[in-house]
Amino acid sequence: MKGADSDEEGGSPREQTQEELEEQAALARIILTFRDYQQSAEWEVARWQSNYAQLPPHHKALIPHQPAKLAAARAAVNTNMFFIKSLLQAFDPDCASGPLPPHLMVPPALRGPDDGEDGCSARVNANDIDKVRYVLKNVVRDWSAEGAAERLLSYGRILAELQEGFKDWSNAHRPPRVLVPGAGLARLCVEIAALGYEAQGNEYSYFMLLASSFMMNHMEERHQYTVHPWLHSNCNHLSDADQLRAVAVPDVVPSEMVQGPGLLSMCAGDFVEVYSSPDMRGLFDAVVTCFFIDTAHNVLRYLEVISACLAPGGRWINLGPLLYHWADAHTYLSTTEQSIELSLDDIKAAAAAMGLWMVKEEAVDAPYMADYKSMFKTVYQAAFWTMVKEREWDPEAAVAQAEAARQQAQGHPPPPPPR
Repeated sequence: MKGADSDEEGGSPREQTQEELEEQAALARIILTFRDYQQSAEWEVARWQSNYAQLPPHHKALIPHQPAKLAAARAAVNTNMFFIKSLLQAFDPDCASGPLPPHLMVPPALRGPDDGEDGCSARVNANDIDKVRYVLKNVVRDWSAEGAAERLLSYGRILAELQEGFKDWSNAHRPPRVLVPGAGLARLCVEIAALGYEAQGNEYSYFMLLASSFMMNHMEERHQYTVHPWLHSNCNHLSDADQLRAVAVPDVVPSEMVQGPGLLSMCAGDFVEVYSSPDMRGLFDAVVTCFFIDTAHNVLRYLEVISACLAPGGRWINLGPLLYHWADAHTYLSTTEQSIELSLDDIKAAAAAMGLWMVKEEAVDAPYMADYKSMFKTVYQAAFWTMVKEREWDPEAAVAQAEAARQQAQGHPPPPPPR
């Protein structure tokens, strides 16, 4: 297959690499899913209407406002779709205000004004549709006044701990360099840069990469858009008004929060692949993980990479639960996905073995994308800690020590040390 790129010398098209083809296919799938939002959401409202239509007249008489609610729900879907269309248009090279990174450029076959009206539902799976609704909720969590209370209980704690660990760096040749894996919609990164630190966010999900870039680079004023994040389910609402309420975003203009140029950057890609490279070793003064470590296929590999990319004396600040994302992947994926699911004690012991010394630890209540007006709220008793890197970790030495301990436990003398 021939791509659109050209050779530097002759200008002839070059063949795309397998990695580029896979990335383009992944982005195409996400674009289709965003475009399908309106159709899938309207189908849900149509289902409500069908169920209402089946009621006997004396039951309909008890809830005469239902037709008005259904009309309001459809209007809310339209409002959400306007936000999504604006997001997608920002990454259309024909409409963009500046050059776009290749990994976020909408492919030509997916451009056009008919978003949400091309009947693409057959190519979009339910899991991906849920991710678009998840993005809308994340926009509220990260970039609305309504999400401020929730952010305070997670980001607020992390920011306070970061400031405690780097009280005086005014005489340093540069600000503390902070890595934020699993940056999501990047509010935490922006808040860190607003403190004057160098913040680098890392994100793998195209859903989040598109939405975070849109929020950070295309917001010109407060309350520029309105979304309705809670409309998609009728469950656990005290009132229809609560379910259908509008939320204005953003609560602040992200570009106005960062203190200076060069303090904020984003890196797209898999955390392990990007930050396990030799040039990342010892590069960061702090790693901040918020609701992140349980996204790993192998959480021990996450710990290894975190330890490696921290500078000596660097700090790892973590807040989050252990809701391992791949634990039930076998129930909805045809492929086999590794999932190493460890207890909190095992994680702390492994981190200590890798040279990370626990200096502060507590369990804290932390809601996550919770509708504060709902009868059902997700609140985790999250692990919150700060560890300091006190030494480098040698994996080969660790294996040798473990083998020696195993043999000694079985009554065998340990092997002689290597010459």
